[in-house]
Amino acid sequence: MNKNTSTGTTPAAIAAAEQALGRALPPSFVQWLLVNNGRALGALSVFPVYDAANARKTWESITRHYQEDWQQWLENMDGSGTDAGSLLPFAQFGTGDYYCFDYAQTEATGEPAVVLWSHETGATTTVAPGFAAFLALPGRPG
Repeated sequence: MNKNTSTGTTPAAIAAAEQALGRALPPSFVQWLLVNNGRALGALSVFPVYDAANARKTWESITRHYQEDWQQWLENMDGSGTDAGSLLPFAQFGTGDYYCFDYAQTEATGEPAVVLWSHETGATTTVAPGFAAFLALPGRPG
């Protein structure tokens, strides 16, 4: 087995996820996935891209979460007046809240902002201007 596929992933696996999601993943997140696919950030569960070379560890992929769990949350929130169409959840904190990329808010590099989405209200709070800045936050959950 290629050493990279045991802890990271491949550009092909990322491209397949992007096609299934219908949007490009932020470049800094892609770079992180290439090395860290399937790893958590402390207590924060970061959704991997599905990689057949490491199927068991990547089964709970970003695509699976988006197409199943996230859609159920949105149905539960229907009528709340919140618009989550620009959001792509990439991690879940133990409380049920999601960290999402918000494609309606972009930084100078064109990367989407990172927001915390509340499962109770559907409201979002911006926590970082992009994934690289999110990784560098002091006191980041996890």
